[in-house]
Amino acid sequence: MSYIETFPVQHSTIMRLYSEKDEILLDPDYQRMGGIWTLEKKQLLIDSILNDYDIPKIYLHSFSREEKKSSGYAYAVIDGRQRLETIWTFIEGKFTLADDFVYQDDEGLVLRSFGYADIATNYPKLKIKFDSFVLPVIGVQTDDQELIEDMFSRLNEAVPLNAAEKRNSIGGAMVAAIRDVASHEFFNRCVAFGNRRFQHRESAARMLLVEENLATMGKIIDTKKEYLDAMARNYHDAPTGEVSALANRVISVLDQMNSVFVERDELLRAQGNMTVYYIVAKSAKASRESFKMSRKKLLEFRDLVRDNRVTAEENYGNASFELLEYDRLTQQGTNDASNIRERVKILSTFLEIPAIPIL
Repeated sequence: MSYIETFPVQHSTIMRLYSEKDEILLDPDYQRMGGIWTLEKKQLLIDSILNDYDIPKIYLHSFSREEKKSSGYAYAVIDGRQRLETIWTFIEGKFTLADDFVYQDDEGLVLRSFGYADIATNYPKLKIKFDSFVLPVIGVQTDDQELIEDMFSRLNEAVPLNAAEKRNSIGGAMVAAIRDVASHEFFNRCVAFGNRRFQHRESAARMLLVEENLATMGKIIDTKKEYLDAMARNYHDAPTGEVSALANRVISVLDQMNSVFVERDELLRAQGNMTVYYIVAKSAKASRESFKMSRKKLLEFRDLVRDNRVTAEENYGNASFELLEYDRLTQQGTNDASNIRERVKILSTFLEIPAIPIL
């Protein structure tokens, strides 16, 4: 029977944890991405430490001897990554105290906009106090990774995780496939929207859902959160080969798309177009007409949609209804199956690519 045990980590001072930071895995599979706190939130945490306020507990998965040997880590962060990263980057001089910082024990100390090195130089005793601050760290031991993933989800229920971050904590075969697809060069090189909150994984999940729908139902369904989450859960314990087959089909299309789009492509600034481009690229590949989906033609189509909007404003009767409809659909309900099908149809017709059956 699986078990999970918790215990306070002794002598967990800031400097001790900083000296052992190379032994702490910040980004286990279930974690959200780092670096998402604002400067103001980082400064508030350091303010709280210097002024002896309580801070929330940090939970670390304590690895077994075998896990330490194989991974090179002693711990993995379950909850508290942003706090640890904030403390460590403050020590490394990446940001300073706020310009209105007040040291409550002695308001005569002028620390406004001070960095860690400034404190060490001007107020060495305060540096020692900061280094010696004991962080409330709870160690967690278990023989079941899924219990750790469940704990992460529970700890973050009151935290505004986005859909992709919550799905990532589900774990399992499909979530692993989503991570693999999102690491493709197409996302790293071509996609222009950010990935600080796993946005690339969200698009990758939609592409996998398209492939799964076509394989099991011969059509696509909505690519909304509830369907993406259901896919992750349904394939949690699926055979590796079954999920790999879906991922490989996506990757083969992304290989083609990677040759179409340029670095940080202006055509890929929004997630709403990703599924449409993916299906059209898949259609072009299936019909052996990938050459028809060129960046030049996609730019031409985008410009036609824009020009048609202007035409409609001046004389609605002279505008193309299909282009107006495409324009409208890109601005609302982009994850609805009917919306995706209609946009794929219009774009495929313009590119003269036979659309694959997705009804």
